[in-house]
Amino acid sequence: MHNKLCSKVVVVKGEDLYQMIKGGLSYFENPSKRIVILKPNLINSEDPPTTTPSEPIETLIKYYNKAGYEVIIAEGSGWSETEDAYEILGYRKIAEKYEVKLVDLNKDDYEIRESLKAFVLKSFEFPLTLKDSYIVSVPVLKEHSITTVTLSLKNMLGATLGAKARFAKKGRFHKLGVDKSIVDINFYVKPNLSIIDGRTVGVGGELKAEPKEFGIMIFSEDPVAADTIGAKYLGYDPLLIKHIKLAQEKGLGIANPKKIDLVEVKV
Repeated sequence: MHNKLCSKVVVVKGEDLYQMIKGGLSYFENPSKRIVILKPNLINSEDPPTTTPSEPIETLIKYYNKAGYEVIIAEGSGWSETEDAYEILGYRKIAEKYEVKLVDLNKDDYEIRESLKAFVLKSFEFPLTLKDSYIVSVPVLKEHSITTVTLSLKNMLGATLGAKARFAKKGRFHKLGVDKSIVDINFYVKPNLSIIDGRTVGVGGELKAEPKEFGIMIFSEDPVAADTIGAKYLGYDPLLIKHIKLAQEKGLGIANPKKIDLVEVKV
């Protein structure tokens, strides 16, 4: 029986992407909002596994379209122009094929949200595209040179406005302290669902990541729990990863593997 005090994380092993996604999503209720935002990790325009492959995004569009949802792809790249990443990595082609809107969150309209509970971002520019929507964080299972891993929580750094710079458009968050910034951003704009693509993972760092075949996808409505299991697959103790531990302390989810209801399925 599913313990309500636990967070459910579903790990799907398989080769057929549509069956993997369908299988993983079958454990969770359909979105309660009409608009579904797919937020890939397009840190730049490098090939996967540095970035989220377009195939799972296309599969999710098909899945949600069939269920009657309006789907939007939204990202704010940190190390390239978002439009270039969309073009080079095949996202524009997919968007045109399914008549889906592509949004560059770096240039989005926004409203100011404030909270004294935040660590460092007491005031936050909330992108209006994300308002009243069901947000799906779709990162790659990948290591990071500063934060150890870059998974569903870290992926939300892209769900922010970007500085008008050619590179390091999210540099302000690093200056303020990247771990606390990650937690604050998720405090303001927490994904409703995390789908971590671990079919081919990225090892050795966030840029020019070395591919390694894992053949899994990780699903959870708790981004902290999703990242906890993802970190374990990469061989790390999640409670030693600062932003994951801080996110649990802030009440954003569960980072203790013993309190996670882990379901492993093969399709």
